[in-house]
Amino acid sequence: MQAVLHKLTIMRFLLPVLFLVLACLYASAESQPSLKFLLSGKEVNETSLSKMKADLSVHKIELYDPSYGKTKRFEGFSVQDVLKLGFGNKLNNADYTDVAFTALDGYMGISTVSKIMEKGGYIAFTDRDNEGWEPVGRQETDPGPFYLVWTGKNQTTKEGYPWPWQIASVDLMRFRDQYPLVYPKGAPEDSAAYRGYEIFKTRCVRCHAMNGQGGKIGPDLNAPKSIVTYRSEYMIKEMIKHPSEYRYTHMPDHPDLTDGDLDNIITYFRYMNSIGK
Repeated sequence: MQAVLHKLTIMRFLLPVLFLVLACLYASAESQPSLKFLLSGKEVNETSLSKMKADLSVHKIELYDPSYGKTKRFEGFSVQDVLKLGFGNKLNNADYTDVAFTALDGYMGISTVSKIMEKGGYIAFTDRDNEGWEPVGRQETDPGPFYLVWTGKNQTTKEGYPWPWQIASVDLMRFRDQYPLVYPKGAPEDSAAYRGYEIFKTRCVRCHAMNGQGGKIGPDLNAPKSIVTYRSEYMIKEMIKHPSEYRYTHMPDHPDLTDGDLDNIITYFRYMNSIGK
C-alpha cells in the first residue's frame, strides 16, 4: 500500500512538470517562423526556420543596405538554397518564369527566375547588429522573420532585384498566367505599352493592382476606373517619380526613371484602360 501511495505522490508532482514541458514545446513550435512555397498560387510546401538551419548552410553577410542607409550584418541562407529546398526539381521547370516574394502586409517583390537565382541573394533571418531586428523604413517596421537582401553592387531594386522584408511566402509562377489581367494582351513586345508593362511588373505591381490583380498596399490603377481618367499625365508622372515631395507614403521615389520610362508607363495605363477588364 505504501509503495502505491509513493508512486501516486511521484506522479502527482511529475504530471504538472510534464504538462509544462509539453506546453513549452508546443508554444515553441507555434512561434517558430516558417516560409510557405507556392506554385502558381497553390501552396506545395512549408518549411520552418529550424528545418532550414538544419538542412542549409548559414552565411554571415555584410553589405550596404539601401533600406537602412548604412552597412548591415545579417545571418541568412542563400536564396538559391532556400528555393531548392522549397521547390525541389520544380525549380528547373522552364514553364515557371518569375518568383514573387509576398510579405505579411501583402507587399510583393517580383523578379525573373534568372535574376533570383544569381549569386549574391540571401534570405536573412537574424540581424547581427542588434538583439532582435533593427526597425527599417519610414514606418520603422520589424523586417523579420525573413528579409531578402543582395550583396552585388548592381543588385538593386532599380535593376529588378527585390528587397522585401517580412516575407511570408514565395511563389514560383509564370507571371502572365497568374496575373492575366495585368498583362497587356495584344500589345507587341516592341511597343511602348509593353515596355511600360515591364516597368510596372518590376516596380509597381509590388504594391499596386491592375484590374484587381497584384499588390494590395496601394490603390488599383485600372479598376473601377483607370488612373488616366481622373489624374493628369503630369501628376501621374510626378507621383511615380518622387511621391515623397507630395505626401507621407509607403511608395518609394523612382528618380532614376527617365522621361521615356514614364511615357511608357502612361502608355501602358492608357492601353489597359482601352482594352477594359
